[in-house]
Amino acid sequence: MKKTLIISYTPRENSNTKRMLDFFIENNQDKTEITFVDLAAEAPDLLLKENLNLYVNRNFGGVALTEEEQSVLAKNDKFRDQLLATDFVVLASPMFNFSVPATIKAWFDAVIQSGKTFTYTETGIKGLCENTKALILMTSGSDFEIEPYKSVNFATPFLLTAFDFMGITAEAINKFGMIQYADKSEQMIEEAKENIRTISYKWYV
Repeated sequence: MKKTLIISYTPRENSNTKRMLDFFIENNQDKTEITFVDLAAEAPDLLLKENLNLYVNRNFGGVALTEEEQSVLAKNDKFRDQLLATDFVVLASPMFNFSVPATIKAWFDAVIQSGKTFTYTETGIKGLCENTKALILMTSGSDFEIEPYKSVNFATPFLLTAFDFMGITAEAINKFGMIQYADKSEQMIEEAKENIRTISYKWYV
């Protein structure tokens, strides 16, 4: 059975993003082995002075770490290993202040590791997760599909770029304007469900 890694940051009560994610799980839980990661309950370690330097020395400098030093990186390495072990990734997150929540960025900082999920070649950078596919589920209160906000949607481009950097083909189901178009919010959720059904069929047929 194919494996699916779910990365969720949906802590808000009555989260529309969570409604989309819950539908994905309900629709596919019998078709795939799911690993659920709740970033609102357990966030990756930020890259601060100690762990950042250990990571750079290990992944870029080839330095062998002591057991104690390796333990400092163990939490983020766990997130990396979950990604390396999966066939599909579903990342569910709202947009916060034009971009992704800090915990989502921290997850990417944890899993984008030289020598593990990407490498350097003579012709440039190569992603090492080419057999993995990803789906992004995102909502926002305002409409970031049109100006003046379309040009400041930094969330979707970042997510697509970060996945692509690791060789992961990603697509996004964005439902923007859930507050701005409150009278159409239920219709947007139903449209998202149809999109999810279509992608699920492609993944798990």
